[in-house]
Amino acid sequence: MKRTMNILCALAVLFSAGFAPAEAAMKVVKQKPTVSSLAPGEAVLYDDKRCPAGMIARYARAKNRDEIRRGQCVHQ
Repeated sequence: MKRTMNILCALAVLFSAGFAPAEAAMKVVKQKPTVSSLAPGEAVLYDDKRCPAGMIARYARAKNRDEIRRGQCVHQ
């Protein structure tokens, strides 16, 4: 029981210190991403107006190819 409480406290400290999900740490860009604007494996958020209200599209560049893919809509 004490070990469980220690783990829960440690998790609370980590999340309050700013260790949030990856989408929360991603950069939001104003222009549509291109192959030259992203590093291989990099992902950004871009509002292409195709997602529901309160959500934004995730664009990512492939690690091994010169292509950009539009991913899922994620919460802003």
